[in-house]
Amino acid sequence: MEVPVNEQANQAAEVDAAQVGRALLRSRRGMTLVEIMVVIAIITTVMGIIGVGVMQVYQGTRVDTTILQMGEINKRIELYSLKKGVPSTGEGLSAVYGGAKVPLDGWGHEFIFLSPGPNGTDYDLISYGKDGVEGGTGLGEDLKWSEQR
Repeated sequence: MEVPVNEQANQAAEVDAAQVGRALLRSRRGMTLVEIMVVIAIITTVMGIIGVGVMQVYQGTRVDTTILQMGEINKRIELYSLKKGVPSTGEGLSAVYGGAKVPLDGWGHEFIFLSPGPNGTDYDLISYGKDGVEGGTGLGEDLKWSEQR
């Protein structure tokens, strides 16, 4: 008995579809452990690079915050000076702020108040930077109001 041409075409199409399906299944087996580890390593590297950049920007904003805070303290000192004169180093910023809390620099350290200041100025405000000790470089460098004006 002969198979009609249409049936032969259908059987051939079914065989071709089955072969294509098996080929697709073989190509979709998934990722090997090595491939997954490479992807994780790439993601970790990218996140590390981004993290370092973000931290540098964040630390830079602390410097900017400290300088802005010095400006605000300077305004309070100027107002206090008009009423009562420039406070002494011993009186410090607590005299200027009365009972209110004296603001801290961007790293949470207290500002240093010197009266009289350097080079004949009435006073100076100093932040010792990230490390909180006098001197230093980079983010640990001292910020002085007399140098900011």
